[in-house]
Amino acid sequence: IVWDEAGNGNVSSASIAELLKGRGYTTGMIGKWHLGHLPAFLPMTQGFESWFGLPYSHDMRLTVPRDDGFRTSAYYAPKPEYWDVSLMQNERVIERPVDHRTLTKRYTDEAVRFITENKNRPIFLYLAHSLPHIPLARSAEFVGHSAGGMYGDVIEEIDWSVGKILDALQAAGVGRNTL
Repeated sequence: IVWDEAGNGNVSSASIAELLKGRGYTTGMIGKWHLGHLPAFLPMTQGFESWFGLPYSHDMRLTVPRDDGFRTSAYYAPKPEYWDVSLMQNERVIERPVDHRTLTKRYTDEAVRFITENKNRPIFLYLAHSLPHIPLARSAEFVGHSAGGMYGDVIEEIDWSVGKILDALQAAGVGRNTL
C-alpha cells in the first residue's frame, strides 16, 4: 500500500515490481506465481517485464484419481501426465503439462539469463522455486545425490541453483548492487 504524496490518507496498492519499475529497474519473475491464474492477475500485469514459471502451485490439477495406487507415485515420482500444469513464458504457455523434474534447473537457467542480459542496469528478480513442495521431483543429475533420499536430492538441487545464481550475480558485477 502506498500513501499519496500529500500524506492525506488516500492509499492505493502497488506491487514491489510496479514500484521498482517506476524507479528504472528491469523487473523479472521466475517460478510459481500463485496469486491468480487469470490474465488480469498474472505477473505481466503486476509490474513484471518478464515471467517464466507456473501460474499456480505445481501440485494443482492432478489428473489421476486421488484414491488409487497412483497417488503416491504422483507425489513422489511425478510424470508430466499426472499433472495438468502449464509452464509459461510471459503470457504464453510453452509447455503443458510441465515436467516437474526440470523445473529447478530451468528456473536457474532463466535466472542466469535474466541477470546476464540485464547486468548493465538495475534489476529486480523475484524467484519462487516450486520445490521442495510436493510433488517432489529433481533432475536426473540429482537422483541419488543425497544421503537424505529424494527430499535431500531436491534440497541439494535447490542449493546448487542458489549457488549458480549467486555466481551469475558476481560474474555480472552486480553481486552487491541488486535486488
